[in-house]
Formats: sequence, structure tokens, C-alpha cells
Amino acid sequence: MIRKFFSYYRPYKGLFVLDFMCAVIAGLLELAFPLAVSKFIDELLPSQDWPLILIACIVLLSIYALNTALQYIVTYWGHMLGINIETDMREKMFSHIQKLSFRFFDNNKTGHLMGRITNDLNDVGEVAHHGPEDVFIAVMTLLGSFSLMAYINLELALLTFIIVPLMAWLIIKFGGRMTTTYRQLFRNVGNFNARIEDNVGGIRVVQSFANEEHENKLFQEENKQFRATKLLAYKTMAKSTSVSYMLMRLITVFVMICGAWFFIQGKIEMGEFMAFLLLSNIFFRPIEKINAVIESYPKGIAGFKRYLEIMDTEPEIADVPDAVSLSSVRGDIRFEGVTFGYEPSRTILNNISLAIRAGETVAFVGPSGA
Repeated sequence: MIRKFFSYYRPYKGLFVLDFMCAVIAGLLELAFPLAVSKFIDELLPSQDWPLILIACIVLLSIYALNTALQYIVTYWGHMLGINIETDMREKMFSHIQKLSFRFFDNNKTGHLMGRITNDLNDVGEVAHHGPEDVFIAVMTLLGSFSLMAYINLELALLTFIIVPLMAWLIIKFGGRMTTTYRQLFRNVGNFNARIEDNVGGIRVVQSFANEEHENKLFQEENKQFRATKLLAYKTMAKSTSVSYMLMRLITVFVMICGAWFFIQGKIEMGEFMAFLLLSNIFFRPIEKINAVIESYPKGIAGFKRYLEIMDTEPEIADVPDAVSLSSVRGDIRFEGVTFGYEPSRTILNNISLAIRAGETVAFVGPSGA
């Protein structure tokens, strides 16, 4: 499945490389800021060299301006990448659906198919943009910030790293719950769309038989199920976000306490302490980013699986490889010994032979008059 997903990146390799490289450079520039703060406090301020301090501030501001431009590229062009992939998938799905047999449409409600073409692929497009990029940048930032923290003070860095296994366990735990919940949510969205489509499409029949109250009850049941599943998804998301937020603040306080003790003991300079505190925030920021990816990942993967279910459905009736395309046809039509049925065990037409002259109209009429 992963290989199939990444195959959709091939037409947009250049756009992917541009987005990816800009994101990497922006991440590296973000890591440089704490080191600049350390040098500023420990070296520039004691020197009292005002012109040099101003030059350093101008250089730092220029770096921020560059980072702003890179962030714009990542946000706009990165989303363009996701939208392009989403559009390609939607076109392929729609084209494939045109080839499927009547049995497929008998077994799948129109509302379900509409949900797969629209809502499911919206989430796939988001994952196509944020998934690979955010995970790579998060890992790079995590390793880069920890290396710089270890460079400043190895003991303090190791103390801070103790929290990582707990954060990873919480991310995996809540990520699994989110995956299960969003799969159920997608199923409910399909049922919801199908109920609306059936009602609106058959509104004349509903009103003719004064069946509005019955339809309202069915809709209310579907609506309540949809609401309950969505609330469950938001509840899981709220727990994950709240726990992550609290842990981040606890880590900040933990680093402040340990760093203050190291500073009092003379093991770290003031500028290094400030840089370490900033790096600790950067160090755990990728975990928040991974947490955000995990929140969107279940929706995207569930949508892509539902997309593959459609694309892997083979048409029951297909042209032979050497089929001849008809341009303009004139003359008589002849059927000889034709047998047809929707199911192999039950034939509708059995050994039918017809000779239809040009200009004649022939129809098969069933017991219901259809």
C-alpha cells in the first residue's frame, strides 16, 4: 500500500524536492537561533561592542526573513503538491467507476461513493503533503536539537532525554485510538450521505406516500450516530493534545530546575543555559508535530484504503485486448444464441436470437413493465 501511495508523487518530483528542501533548510535555521542567543549573551554583551551587537541583530533578522520566505514556499507549494495528488486520484477513481458493472452500483449506495470521491480524498491530500515531510523534519529536528544540547552540556541533555520514552508511548497509544475512531467516522459519513441522497432523490415518492415522519426518524438515527462518532474522535484528540501540552510544560519546568542547579554549580554559563532552554522547546516540538501527523494520518490512510477498495474492483465486463472501436455503424443488428445474466447461477436471457432491421426499435419488457 505504501508503494502505491508514493507512486502518485512521481509526476511531481520537482515540486516535492522544492518543498522538501525548503522545509529542511527552514528546520536547520530554526536550530541556529538558540546558538546565536548563547553567543549573544556570553560574548557580545560582555564585550559591550554596540556596533557589533547591532550587526549581529541585523544578521539574525535577515535569517528570520529568509526563514519566512521558506515557510511561505512550504505552506503554499507544499499544499499544491497535496492538491495535485488528490486531483489525480479523484480523476482516476471517477474514470474507474465509469467502467464498473451495474452490480457494483446495486451493492454500493450513491452517498457512499460521493463520500469516497470527495471527503476521503481531501484527507489523503493533506497526508500527501504533511506526512513524509513532517515526519522527516521532525526526526531531523529531534536529532539536531539533542546533538546541540549534548554539545552544550551532556549531563543535562541526558536528564532531559529521559522524558522521551514516555512521550513516545503516549503518541503510539493515542494514535491507535485515533485510527480506529476515524475508520468508524468514515463509515458513518458514508451512511449519512447515502441517507440524504436516498431521501432527496426519492422525495416525490416520500411525499406521495406521506412518509416524511418515517424518513425523519431514519435521518435522526444516522445523524445521532454521526455526532457520537465525531465526538468520540474529538474526545480522543482532546486527551492527546491536553496530555502533550502538560508534558511539554512539565519538561520546561524540569529543565529550568536542573539548569538552574547546573548554573549555580558553575557547570554551565548563563548564555548556554538560555540556549539549552530554547533547544529543549525545539527538541520536544517535533514530538508535537509527530502527534499532529498521527491525528491526520488515520484519516488519510483510512481514505486511501477506501480509495484502493474502489480501484481494485475489477469490471465484470471488459473489452478483449484486440477489441475494435466502432465509429459510425449503419445496417441491421443480429443476435444469435445470446445468453445473459447478472449472476452466473441465474440467467435472465437464455439463447436469444434476434434480427433487427435498420430503423426498428426493440425492447425487453419484464414482469414489472420495466
